[in-house]
Amino acid sequence: MRMLFWLGLLVLIILALKKKMQPPKRPVATSTSTDTHPHSASSAETMVCCAHCQIYLPASEAVQRGEQMYCSKEHADLA
Repeated sequence: MRMLFWLGLLVLIILALKKKMQPPKRPVATSTSTDTHPHSASSAETMVCCAHCQIYLPASEAVQRGEQMYCSKEHADLA
């Protein structure tokens, strides 16, 4: 029983060392630009609130009816 404990402990130590020795994974850059951060200030989009259900969504995905913005065509039709 004691031998099984030490064998299990040895396996755990070896696995931990293997994991620590692996190089960190880096994301592949698809752009040649120096600014590759996805949440940079230049790529931020205006968020608008749906007049029906009050959720926020990007302005490019919103449906506009008059002065009001909606999250879907169905909500715009309900107004």
